[in-house]
Amino acid sequence: MTGTRGDRDGSLSPGYSLGQETKNRPLSPKKKRKEKKEIDMGENFKGRICLVTGSARGIGRACVEKYAQYGADAVILTDVNEELLRRTAAEIQEKYGCKTFAYPADISDPDACETLFEEVTAAVGVVDVLANCAGITIPKYMIDLTVPEWERCININLRSIWNLSRLFALKLRESDKEKGNIVSISSQASKIGESANGVYSISKAGINSLTQVLGLEYAQYGISVTAVCPGYVNTEMVQSVFQERSLVEGMTPKEYEQTLTKDVAMKRMCEPEEVADLMAFLTGGRADYITGVTVTIAGGKTLI
Repeated sequence: MTGTRGDRDGSLSPGYSLGQETKNRPLSPKKKRKEKKEIDMGENFKGRICLVTGSARGIGRACVEKYAQYGADAVILTDVNEELLRRTAAEIQEKYGCKTFAYPADISDPDACETLFEEVTAAVGVVDVLANCAGITIPKYMIDLTVPEWERCININLRSIWNLSRLFALKLRESDKEKGNIVSISSQASKIGESANGVYSISKAGINSLTQVLGLEYAQYGISVTAVCPGYVNTEMVQSVFQERSLVEGMTPKEYEQTLTKDVAMKRMCEPEEVADLMAFLTGGRADYITGVTVTIAGGKTLI
């Protein structure tokens, strides 16, 4: 297990707290209604250790940034892309002063998950926030899908969340911590299905059901379990899908994106930071009574 510069000596300053810059700045009467009130989430993450999977880029990286920004004591990043993972951890630690630990791991491997939790607990402490952000998509029609492709998608998107959540709950139950939070990334595809993206849709629907079951079972340990269902998010993974599908549809990637977003009420894609903000709220202490549910963040797509 490797930490970035200064991660073990406790000499770094606390993470940046949202709202710090505007705290003492008076508002003119005309701006009071228009000024967006910023929320100080720092106290909610103070003393907390957060583990984020799939955190080298995309929503996972945005989630790490939110936890660091809101004052978490430490954030553990894990991903299969070791080089990018270490760079991301170093950048976020330097930016926010939060201790970050880069831990390369394949979360589809149960043994790697066991090792991850054992080493994180020994080196950093008991994790009390788990954000399951790792995921893949295989844009194929079901008739063309192979068995290895099915297993890979299900193992990464669904089985790993069950396994990591189980390990998280076991460690928390053995500790003196009174509560914990789990949040996972599902998808709008779990609720409306997507042609030529079937195994992804199915894996995400499984997350919704898993969230309900774990919400019921883990409440006795003080653990809330939630999931978010994003729509089209502006990430590298989604853009790569647009690239592949646009060739099949005879369009440019931008034309394909516009074809999809025309059915979104807000007529745009979601940004990773918007999803991360929701995940931070669900795991930040102010939503502890919310459990076993999925929250859709899709700009109205599922309503049309």
